[in-house]
Amino acid sequence: MPAKLVIGLFISFTIASSCADPSTVGLELDPNNNQIGVSFVEIPLSASVVLQDSFRTTNPVHFVFGSDESDFFGNTEAKSYTRLFFNREIPRPAANAVLDSVKFNFNIRSVLADEFNSEKTIRVHQLKEQIRDVIYYNFNYLEYESEPFLETKLDLSERRDTIISVMADNGFTRKIFDDLKEGSAFQDIFTFREYLPGIVFTGSEDENVSLTLRPGNNTGMIFFYRNEGDTVSRVYPISTGVNNNVARHFNQVIRNPEGSNSEGLKEPWISYDLDGGKAGSMNNTGILVRIDMSPIDAFLDTLQNVTFNRVSLEVGPILNSTETRRPPQLHTMYFTNETNRVLLRNDGQPMSVHPDNFPQVDPETDEPIWSQSPAYLAYDAETNIYRQLITSHVNAIYRRKFERRDFLLYPIVGNNDDYRQSLRSYVFNSNDVKLKIYYSTTRVL
Repeated sequence: MPAKLVIGLFISFTIASSCADPSTVGLELDPNNNQIGVSFVEIPLSASVVLQDSFRTTNPVHFVFGSDESDFFGNTEAKSYTRLFFNREIPRPAANAVLDSVKFNFNIRSVLADEFNSEKTIRVHQLKEQIRDVIYYNFNYLEYESEPFLETKLDLSERRDTIISVMADNGFTRKIFDDLKEGSAFQDIFTFREYLPGIVFTGSEDENVSLTLRPGNNTGMIFFYRNEGDTVSRVYPISTGVNNNVARHFNQVIRNPEGSNSEGLKEPWISYDLDGGKAGSMNNTGILVRIDMSPIDAFLDTLQNVTFNRVSLEVGPILNSTETRRPPQLHTMYFTNETNRVLLRNDGQPMSVHPDNFPQVDPETDEPIWSQSPAYLAYDAETNIYRQLITSHVNAIYRRKFERRDFLLYPIVGNNDDYRQSLRSYVFNSNDVKLKIYYSTTRVL
C-alpha cells in the first residue's frame, strides 16, 4: 500500500543532517531542536479549464475593446458601451458662440499588441439606444451606428499609459455644438440621454490589438469655443465621467473558439481537459484555470511527525507571454470543489489561500479564514513562472485544520478586479504545475 501512495511523486533528493548542509537549499535547522534533517519532494499537479455561465461586465471602470487572435482561445472581439455626462455647473456656449475646435481625449491605461511599431486604430460610434439601469454581461450588446463618427490611428510606440488628444471636428460634433448652444437637449440628464444615448468604442478587426481606457473626465469630447468678445477659447466637456462620477458602461466580449484548443469548452461550470494538453485563461471571457490539488493527499498520508519548512506552488512556464503581451500579474487562489465555483464561508465570504505565517483558520468559526490580504500566485517575468509559498496552507491541511480543496485562479487583488480590465491571457502546458516541498522529520522522544 505505501508504494501505491507515492506513485506519481518525483522525489528529487533527501538531505540528511550528516551529509549535507540544509542552508544550501535556503533552509536552516536549529541543532538543538528535534528535527532530523530536511527532505525534498516534488509533487506533479495538473490544471484544467472552467467556463463560467455568465460574466458580469457592468461598470468595471475600464473600457475594454479591440481584438485578440490565438491558437488557444481562437478569435476574441471586445466592444465597450458607455453613457456620456455633461456638467450642468459649466455655463453652456452662448447662442452666438463660435466653435474653434473639438478634441477627443483617450485616457489609455494599457494596450496589448504583437508590436508597437505601427499605429493602432480606435473607432468611436454613436449609440442608437440607451444603456438601461440593469446588469449587463459580456454577451450583451446594444445597437449602434456602424459608421464611426471618429476613427483615429494612435502612435503608442513610446507610452501605453497616457492621455492622448485627437482632433474630432466633424459633422457629428459640430451638430452637438449647435444643439448645445440651443440648449433644449441639455436641460437635464434624461433629455440628454434621449438626445445622445452614448457612444461605443471598437478597434480594428485586422490589427490583433486590444486597448483599455479609463472612463472619467479624461475620456470624451472637449469643445473649444468663443463667446462674443472673447479673446481666448472657453472649454465645454462632454465626457464619460464628471469629477468622481463615472458614466454607466459595460463591455461586450464576442468569442469564436472554432478551430482553437478552447473549442471544447461547451458547458459552464464543467472542468475540461482540453485538446493539446494545455490550459489557460483570458480576462473578460469567463474562462478560468482550475488546479487539481488531490495528488497531495497520498503524500500527506505517508507522513508522520513532520514539519513543513517550505512549500511552493509553481505554474508554468507561460507559453504566450511576450514583452508586449504580459499575463495578469497576480491571482487569488480561491477554494473550489466538484462544483467548479468559488466556495463560500457561512458568512458569504470567499475561501482562499492565505500567506505563510498568517492564520489559516478563523478562531471563531473554525472555517478557513477570510481577510483582505490573501496569498497571491504571482507572475515572475524573469523565470516566466507563476509562484507562491503555501507552507502554512499545506501545514493546516496536514494537521486537519480544514480539508484539502482544489484552487480556482482569479486575477483580483483586494477590490481591484484585474479580470474585468483587459483581454490579458496566459497559456501553459496543463501538466506544468508542481508543488515543491521541503520538510523535516521530528524525533519522537
